[in-house]
Amino acid sequence: QFVQDITAWAFKESLVLKVESATHYLASDATHTQKDQYTINDQLVFDLELSKYNPSSGKYEPYSAIEDMQLEFTMLDPHIRTDLKPVKGTPGKYSLQFRAPDRHGVYKFVVNHRRKGFSSVEASLQVAIVPPRHDGYPRFLSSAWPYYVGSISTSVGFIFFCIVYLGGESQERRLRNAKSKSE
Repeated sequence: QFVQDITAWAFKESLVLKVESATHYLASDATHTQKDQYTINDQLVFDLELSKYNPSSGKYEPYSAIEDMQLEFTMLDPHIRTDLKPVKGTPGKYSLQFRAPDRHGVYKFVVNHRRKGFSSVEASLQVAIVPPRHDGYPRFLSSAWPYYVGSISTSVGFIFFCIVYLGGESQERRLRNAKSKSE
């Protein structure tokens, strides 16, 4: 029996894992459509469907017995590394919901699971995280009121200064003209 188990493992007839599909989508998207880019701080969902080869039937069957699989969301270095848990009630499906980092760039969803005896599980998907569009920001920020007041008071002060300076000079001429006429 031991020799049969070793030969089955060596010829990839047992303990062979295969990624059936790996998908990502917005948590708020009911259609679960994959996008090429997401906005910073979006709630993302990553799904992975895994199957194990059954040598008796010769087919791959859903497999959910891995409890320590991890997902990395990387841009050069992992920004998020967390457990990818199996979904209860759906055999072979692993899922995770997380918030995209607040730093834009090109990221990768990476699953790289290696354990003794099993074949390695590798999946990698690339996605872009972009800043919000120009109309995605609030029009006025409440924390910026000191800057708004400062810029408005500077503008009002400049206009007042111009009126006084230009208006004051003409009034001075009038006084000179009035003195010269009275003499």
